[in-house]
Amino acid sequence: MRSLLLLALAALGLYWYAERYGLAVGYPPFLPVFYWKYTGEARYPLRVTGLYDAVKVRVEGSLQEGSLEVALLQEGRLLGERRYRGSFQEEVRFPVSAGEYLLRFRLQDAKGQVRYDWVATKFAP
Repeated sequence: MRSLLLLALAALGLYWYAERYGLAVGYPPFLPVFYWKYTGEARYPLRVTGLYDAVKVRVEGSLQEGSLEVALLQEGRLLGERRYRGSFQEEVRFPVSAGEYLLRFRLQDAKGQVRYDWVATKFAP
């Protein structure tokens, strides 16, 4: 009985923390990430060689609240951007050339789950 009470108190404390400060649980790109009123940003540096002509980003998920923004930047300059709300499943391709890039995932008051993955690749015309 004591264990059940401690578990209930821990769950209540976790709920209070998530409601007040936001919470993200998961490890991209391999696992889905679960968000509860989360606002934040994840940045992933990419190095693209001369063999590639696009960065492909696959996003899928369902947000009951808030939004997800996916952007590709080079030297602080925005090259492309997509915004998602509600349920979504999409594969976005950003054209690139050789160089250093930054892939940014920005969440605003997100509540739900999102899975994303990315790769630099060559596409046939």
